[in-house]
Amino acid sequence: MFTTIRRWAEAHPFFFAPGFVGLATLLFLPGREFLGKGHWALLYLLVISVVASVVGTRPSFVAAVTSFLTWNVFFLPPYNTFRVDDPKDWISLGVFLIVGLLIGLTSGRLRERETTAISQEREMALLNRLTGRLLAIEGALEMAETLCSEIEAVFSPAFIRFHLIAGGEKRKLLFGEKNELSMDPLEEDFLDWVVENRKGVASPASDVARLWSSGGSDSPVLHSSIFSAVSRGDVFLPALSSSGIEGILHVGERRSRSPYRWNEVQLLFAAARMAGTFLERSRLGESARQARTLKEGDKLKSAIFSSVSHELKTPLSSLTATISGLLEQDAEPDPSRVRQELLSVKKDLDRLSHSIGSLLELSRLAAEAWKPDLQWAEPGEVLSWVLFRLDKTDRERVRVDLPEHLPLILVDFQQWGRLLMHLLENALSYSPAGSPVAVGARSTDEGFVTWIADEGPGIPDEEKSRVFEKFFRGTFSNRLPGGTGLGLPIAMEIARVHEGSISIEDNSPAGTRIVVRLPAAHVMETEE
Repeated sequence: MFTTIRRWAEAHPFFFAPGFVGLATLLFLPGREFLGKGHWALLYLLVISVVASVVGTRPSFVAAVTSFLTWNVFFLPPYNTFRVDDPKDWISLGVFLIVGLLIGLTSGRLRERETTAISQEREMALLNRLTGRLLAIEGALEMAETLCSEIEAVFSPAFIRFHLIAGGEKRKLLFGEKNELSMDPLEEDFLDWVVENRKGVASPASDVARLWSSGGSDSPVLHSSIFSAVSRGDVFLPALSSSGIEGILHVGERRSRSPYRWNEVQLLFAAARMAGTFLERSRLGESARQARTLKEGDKLKSAIFSSVSHELKTPLSSLTATISGLLEQDAEPDPSRVRQELLSVKKDLDRLSHSIGSLLELSRLAAEAWKPDLQWAEPGEVLSWVLFRLDKTDRERVRVDLPEHLPLILVDFQQWGRLLMHLLENALSYSPAGSPVAVGARSTDEGFVTWIADEGPGIPDEEKSRVFEKFFRGTFSNRLPGGTGLGLPIAMEIARVHEGSISIEDNSPAGTRIVVRLPAAHVMETEE
C-alpha cells in the first residue's frame, strides 16, 4: 500500500504536494480549538518536511505555499478568510513561509542525495554484475540474454529486446519476442532512426525532461522530437563501440507505468555500451582467430608442399634412374640383376604409396570427414591384424605381453589398428636393428591402456610436446630418412576421435615408451 502511494507520488509530485497538505488539513480541523496557532504551524512544517522527503525540493515549495494559505484560512482568526485580525500574525505567516521553504529545500536535498546514492549503488552493482558475467561468456546470444535478464531484475519493464546490427545497418532481432497482437507501428521507425543517427531515444520523468536539451552529442533525445505529439515510456539505446553501432537495446515501459529517470536512462545507456564493447571484442577476436587459422593454413600448405615435394621426388628420381638404366643396356640383361632392380623399384613404390596414403589419411582425420565405426573388439585381435601386416623381420622383433583375459574395447577396428601400426613402425624404425620392441596392454580403473616400448635413442624432453605436430622431425630423424613426420600426428587424431589420449614416457634403461589410453566408457569387462 505504502509502496503504491509512494510510486504514484513520485510519478505525480505536483499533485501529491497540495493533495497531502489538503488531507492533513482535513485531519487537523476537528482539533482546531484544542491547540494554539503556533502548534498548527509546527504541524504544517512537519507536513512540508514529509513532502520534501518523498517527492523532492520543488514539490515541497508548492506544499509550503499551500500550507501558508491553509494555516491562514483555517487556523488564524477570522476563520475561512484571508484576513488577519492580529497584525503580529502577518509576521508569523512570513516567518512560517520562509522556514517552510528552507525546510523543504533542506529535506529535498537530503532526499535527492539519498536517491542519488541509492541509484549509484544500484548502478555500480548492475555494472559490476554485467562486467563479471560478460567476461565469462563468448556468444552474442548469451550476452544478450545476460544483459536483458539483469535489466529485467532491476527495472521490471514490460519487455526487453536486443537487436544486432550486422553488415553496417542490417538489423536482426537477437533476443526478445514480438507479439503480433501488440505490434507497434512506430517501433521500426525509431529503430531505423537510432541506427542512422547513433543516438538514443527516451522520455524521462517530466521534472528533468529539459535536461536533454543541455546534454552532450551522445545524449538521447525525446520521442516527441522525432515524432511530434508522441508520448512513450520505452527507451531505445544504441550499443556503441569504437567501430560504430553494434546493436540496439530496446527497453519497454515499466509495468508500473512510472517513467524512467535521467540517471536510470544513463545506467541503461552504460549497459548498452558494455554490450557494444562485448560485440566488438567478440568480432575482433573472431577475426583474429580466422587470421591465425589462415596463417596456420598457409604454414601447413607450405609444409605439405615441401614434404610432398621431397617425399615424391626422392622415390620418383630413384625409379627414373633404375628404369633408365635397364632400358639403356645394350646386351642381354642379367636376370638376377633385373630382379634386384625390380625389388628396388618395388621398395620405392611402397615408399611413395606410404607417403601419399599418410597425407590422405591425415587430411581426412583433420577435416573430420571420417567418423569412427565403433564396435566392441578384442585387443588381441586388433594387435594380430597389425602384426600380420608387418614384414617378417619386423614381426619377429615384436614382444607381446597381453594377459589372458582382457576386456572388450569400443573402437573402429581398422583405424585403431592403424594407430597401433603407426606407433609400432615408428618404434621399429628408430630402435637399433634386431632390438626388441615390447607391446603390452592392461585394464585399469580409468579405462584401458596399451603401451609400446623400444630401446632406441629416446626423445629429448623439449621435443616430447612437439612430436605430434604435423611434419615435425626430431633430433634423431636421420635414422629414418624416408619419414614424413605424419605417423604420430595420425595416431593422435585417431586417439582423439576415440576420446582417448597418447603420452610419451622414457623407457628404462633406454628408449621411448608410448602409452595409449582409452576411457572407461570404451571398455567392457567380459566373463572369464
